[in-house]
Amino acid sequence: MDPRGWPCLICSCLFWSVHGMVPEPQNVRLHSVMFDTFLQWDPPNFNKGSMTYTVQYKVYVYGNRFTDLCQRTDVTKCNISSIPIHGSYIVRVRTEVEEERSNWVNITFTPFSDTIIEPPAVEAEATTPGVLIVQITDPLVSRDGDKYSIKHFYGHGFVTYKMRIWKKDYDGEQVRYVNITQSSKTLPDLDPGTTYCLQAQAFIVELNKNGDWSNALCITTTDNGINTVQLTIILLSVLALLPFICFMILHVYRWAKYIFLPSYYLPQHFIEFLSKPFYSSQLLASQSQGEEQSFDKIIVLSEESKNDNESEEQMRNAKQLLQGSHEEMLRPKEVSDFTPLVHS
Repeated sequence: MDPRGWPCLICSCLFWSVHGMVPEPQNVRLHSVMFDTFLQWDPPNFNKGSMTYTVQYKVYVYGNRFTDLCQRTDVTKCNISSIPIHGSYIVRVRTEVEEERSNWVNITFTPFSDTIIEPPAVEAEATTPGVLIVQITDPLVSRDGDKYSIKHFYGHGFVTYKMRIWKKDYDGEQVRYVNITQSSKTLPDLDPGTTYCLQAQAFIVELNKNGDWSNALCITTTDNGINTVQLTIILLSVLALLPFICFMILHVYRWAKYIFLPSYYLPQHFIEFLSKPFYSSQLLASQSQGEEQSFDKIIVLSEESKNDNESEEQMRNAKQLLQGSHEEMLRPKEVSDFTPLVHS
């Protein structure tokens, strides 16, 4: 070996020995949700002085120059969301203690495939028996102060949704999966009056990438008839009101019968007598001659009224009238064409 090369070798060894005295960051990792990305790490076990960190990135393939993202920060994370979404990148971090620096720790980052896609918002409505209408709202990405649908970045034709459906509180019930390509989906052939739970996740077709599942949404389908509880309440209510309804119907019936269909009626021979055509002419002739006529009082009582308290007074009055009429019959008088009759 040429003796003139020894000084360069010794200088290189000294440089790397000093440079390697500061340990590098540990457990370097990425956390990215909806393109909101942080590089995180754990501090090294080193107590020589206060440590700071520097984070840089460059394009994975063609980049030759690194760009600073965080410089001499004393926290163990760095927001790297400013990295463009499209493409792959090398992100690196190192430890710094005063003028000493550690080796770089590199990590590869591809935003499209590495970021976590949040679940969509799911709403459901029970319209007709055994049918649910589901509404899907795209998860949103915050970028440069604005919010965009996830389809704005991955493409409208490459974002679909997977939905899983199962009956609530049914052990061992098979889960049903449905693919949704539109914002609205009708789920038919469900059991009426049954509670179903729904979950949805985004699916990126081009990358075969799944998003996170949404929280379970449980909804009951409408029944095709009256609910059992409602039917029981209605029946009990009808049974409780039935005696009152029957009493009211009977009361109204008796009142209508008393008003429109009285139980009393004229004797048959009175009806026959009054129906003769000469009756009216004889009566008019006798009235025209000024003849004095004598009459007996006739009282017609209803058989049903005998049971009423109101008719007791009428019965007493009728007996008095009958007794008076009997005394008058014992005295001489002109016999009239009318025959007295009491019908009770």
